[in-house]
Amino acid sequence: MSQSARLQFIIRCLNHRGGVTLREIADAFEVSTRQAGRDIEYLRDQMHAPVVYDWKSRRYHLESIWESYTNTDERMIIMGAYLKSLFAKIKLGKYFEDEIMTSLYSGISAEVKRVLDRVEYRGQSVDIPNWTILSTVIDAFASGSCLVIRYTSLRDEVSERTIEPGRLINYNNTWYVVAYDYKRDDIRTFHLSRIQEARVADMRMTHDVGDLKGGYGIFLSDHLEEYRIRFTGAAARIVSTQVWSDDQRQERQEDGSLILTLKSSSLEELVPAVLSFGAEAQPLSPQSFVNEYRRRLRSLFEREHMIAVSD
Repeated sequence: MSQSARLQFIIRCLNHRGGVTLREIADAFEVSTRQAGRDIEYLRDQMHAPVVYDWKSRRYHLESIWESYTNTDERMIIMGAYLKSLFAKIKLGKYFEDEIMTSLYSGISAEVKRVLDRVEYRGQSVDIPNWTILSTVIDAFASGSCLVIRYTSLRDEVSERTIEPGRLINYNNTWYVVAYDYKRDDIRTFHLSRIQEARVADMRMTHDVGDLKGGYGIFLSDHLEEYRIRFTGAAARIVSTQVWSDDQRQERQEDGSLILTLKSSSLEELVPAVLSFGAEAQPLSPQSFVNEYRRRLRSLFEREHMIAVSD
């Protein structure tokens, strides 16, 4: 049995059973207690586990919470469920799929492996890229070259662009290329599926698109602004379990509401997300966010009023 399997067994014992002895490790994997001791030393020295030995019980246990490796079995099960769902859609090939899943699950404890077939992820639609276009984009990344693309906008306007691709991002199950656009002299986000043609240009990249900041949404920029939203009722319970942005903060209020604070470079995607929660979501700041939210509310009300009158 591999060392990763032994380490995962020890980690589970430390987190869920209150500790482990060298003999328990040795018996579970048919190794010597000396090897079991080396595994403990590896956890402590290389993985920085707060493991201590209790002479009274002759067991190793954690003297403090080890956040980095808590619930690792469960995390890998969830990761595996995501991967299997993707494999069913992108058809990587059974050999590669089996190799990846075997590697992922090699460290999961035997007792947890018994529940693998009970966990599944049923995702929404997956944006399958044009593999030829994607290959050309990857070639540009690898060679540090620009791309010449033929692009169709949302308004069905076709244009030829010379771009420096900075990042390839999947956001909400859709692939985007974030790039410096020579035509606009600015950073632009291109929907990969709307790139009709692409070729690597005989031009080297000169703009550092890769260092742009993220935040909420797909739009990247050198400047991020902080946004605050209050959620109430069911919306507060739903949002409390969601991650909208890596740097978000959640503050539960005495009245049960939840204030979400996050950063974004654009409110174009944030406003519709808040509107989707109806009356149980309210933007708090900045004022430009509040104003745009109100403007779209008025627009929706006027449209619904016109429909009601026409009926």
